[in-house]
Amino acid sequence: MNLTREFLTLDLIPPRVVSTRVSRLGQINYRRVVLTALFVTMLIPAYQEAFGLRLSPLRLFLLAVCVPFGLHTLLGRAGRVTAADVLVLGYGAWVTIALTVVHGSSQIPFAGITVIEAFGAYFAGRVLIRSAQDYSYVIKLMTGSLVILAPFAIAETLTGTLIIPEIINKIMTSNIREGSAYGRLGLERVYAVFEHPILFGLYAASVIASLATIYKSRPLLAACALSLPFFMTFLSLSSAPLLACMIQVILVAWARVTGGKWVFLTCGLIFLYVTVDLLSDRTPVTILIERLTFNPLSGWTRIAIFDAGIAAAFAHPVFGIGFNDWTRPSWLTDSVDNFWLLNTMRYGFVGGGLLVACFSVHVIACLRATITAPEDASLRQAYLITLLAICFTLCTVHVWGSIGVFVMFFLGAGAWFYTPEKPEKETQRPPEKLPFSRFDE
Repeated sequence: MNLTREFLTLDLIPPRVVSTRVSRLGQINYRRVVLTALFVTMLIPAYQEAFGLRLSPLRLFLLAVCVPFGLHTLLGRAGRVTAADVLVLGYGAWVTIALTVVHGSSQIPFAGITVIEAFGAYFAGRVLIRSAQDYSYVIKLMTGSLVILAPFAIAETLTGTLIIPEIINKIMTSNIREGSAYGRLGLERVYAVFEHPILFGLYAASVIASLATIYKSRPLLAACALSLPFFMTFLSLSSAPLLACMIQVILVAWARVTGGKWVFLTCGLIFLYVTVDLLSDRTPVTILIERLTFNPLSGWTRIAIFDAGIAAAFAHPVFGIGFNDWTRPSWLTDSVDNFWLLNTMRYGFVGGGLLVACFSVHVIACLRATITAPEDASLRQAYLITLLAICFTLCTVHVWGSIGVFVMFFLGAGAWFYTPEKPEKETQRPPEKLPFSRFDE
């Protein structure tokens, strides 16, 4: 009888621990609900003009979360405040200053929405991704979205019809097929729900390294899971996203075979570049353009854009040219297919430099972080491989709209590797005597 009473009254789990576990479970659920809402709005290609701005479900979402998530981060509630956090704030402030100097007050609304997209997306990544489970959930969420988009993408590549945008265009405004996205290989390039095929390809390619890592212990499942983003990236018929896929595959394979001898790989690539440059009458970049692009002419155009664009940036090094036209050959398009270059042209070397510095210090912090859990270390490697592939793609395209938001979100989503949350201290209580014990006389 005493033993029964002892079992019934025994406090197996202290109330403090139960409360902590319930709190953490609620926090995880909250994060996943908000993450799902973020990606749902990101994949709705609808907008409406209001107050001189193009408002979309995604922008409304970011307007709602920008200030709360920013304060949450800057108050240290998502790990310590980092140099990348400060640089993002500096970039946003400089965009506002530069556009005001160049255009006066007329571009303040655009500057405001640009800052909100950058801030809201980055701080959403900082706040919502705080563990390996959170990061894995995002990758699985993206993969699930590709499954949903697959039938529409297949129909689009065969017919050239933007199915989801055309449905939305009946009630609101959505994307249309532009002349620059012409068909290739007898197929139409797929937009799906994005503003351009290359943006769709970048989104699809961004899960490859992480999927290979998450399912590395289950090769058959990994092969099935990876076939989807490879196929969807191919449907974009864009060279840069396909090359991003190749980069991820090569680097993941290198890590598996060599155990991650990155210094050796870096030295080998530098040696290869110098050798090709010395022995060939063409530069390595020229050879890549000729051999690894669907249309070498588009590659040559990008080189001409870079030459003219960097000259425009040097002509206005501090505040940039804003949205003014820039000097270029008459035959050259006004589209700047380089995310880094366009930011430098628009906001000067200060704005472009702040953005590059933000990405750079973030990568360095990730590399220097001490991570003991093997799962987290593997995800960090996959994350950095993906970020490298994204940064490479940004050298060949400017990202805007939902993919611009995704890039800044993905940047913030890696901060948890080096800003771990401090474990909650538990008060030590002296052991209490049980009311019923077999040692009682």
